[in-house]
Amino acid sequence: MNPNSEEFKFPNIKPCSWNKVFKPRVDPQAIDFVSKVLVYSPQKRLKPLEALLHPYFNELRNQNCRINGNPLPDLFNFSKEELSTQPELADKLVPDWYKSKSKK
Repeated sequence: MNPNSEEFKFPNIKPCSWNKVFKPRVDPQAIDFVSKVLVYSPQKRLKPLEALLHPYFNELRNQNCRINGNPLPDLFNFSKEELSTQPELADKLVPDWYKSKSKK
């Protein structure tokens, strides 16, 4: 260590609630999602496939979901490699209607 350096102490800053960061009209599910993804500790942070299962994205699992009147792109065609990271989540990630569609 440099003998000429002075010890620096960072100021103690209290955390701010996500509700104060976002405007009042923001969907509470969006705030919950952000609060679980933007976590400093990787062990406590949502993993990517877990993030896709967050209730904020439930509408996208609806077969009749549209964006500006257009059907969604193919969201559920995960590769074996993608699903291998957390195979226990595979059944939850792919909706039943999509599973039956892809078997045809």
